[in-house]
Amino acid sequence: MINFTVKSLISLVVTSSALLLTPMRSDAQVNMNRLAQVAKSCQEDIFSSNYYKRMRFDTYHINEHLKNSYNQQQSITHCTYSRYHYSLVLTKYPWLSSTGEILPGYPGSIFVSYLAHLFGNSYHTSILDCIANQDISSEECSFTRSKIKDGNIFRRSSIQHWYNSYIVNTCPSCVVAHDEVSGSQKYIFEAFVQWFIKLDRPQRRELISLLDNGEESRDLRLVIMSESSAAVTKYWEVRKELEEQGQEQRRQELLGN
Repeated sequence: MINFTVKSLISLVVTSSALLLTPMRSDAQVNMNRLAQVAKSCQEDIFSSNYYKRMRFDTYHINEHLKNSYNQQQSITHCTYSRYHYSLVLTKYPWLSSTGEILPGYPGSIFVSYLAHLFGNSYHTSILDCIANQDISSEECSFTRSKIKDGNIFRRSSIQHWYNSYIVNTCPSCVVAHDEVSGSQKYIFEAFVQWFIKLDRPQRRELISLLDNGEESRDLRLVIMSESSAAVTKYWEVRKELEEQGQEQRRQELLGN
């Protein structure tokens, strides 16, 4: 376990438990069961040396980074958002989890979710034209190219450059696969295209509806992003409530009540 405050650890454990007990309001957007599972997995991984060793990272510098309470909060925030987002994509497209890998250790489901995250609120992704062209250097792929970093090797970068990475927070084996090809934008994209072409036609249509141009695709991505952001907000709301309850309990104990 990476070294950080006992108080932080207790708060994290209690928060994930409390999320399961938090009643759903009729207007609530966040799935509390999903959020509790995500929070639990994040607290188990984000502060674990073994998690980073799986990605071949230097755990000493990570340990130093996470001694800072602000960095701890940021790490939990990014992990919660990324994993909740990925879980939502798999819920909408449950067949994705059984479609294999674009590279050894790099599931296609992760890359699709990653693209949905990267494309965000854009109206003009041109992903269908890009896939049809099959050349990441083409004009049709200019938007995709701008979103996929080229030659970025995670383990050679400082923690400040990757601690909020969607891939780092969701798929350690993907980080290794990415670094094995030296973060080659061309290699990874071509592997994705070959994976995509092998999907059934209805599956390809569904994914294009998530990733392509236009208002409907953009709105679908925004719905997933919005709920993921709401999940992060809910996590910190519950955490704050628990800390306030604990403080009030200590006050009452001091007063002998």
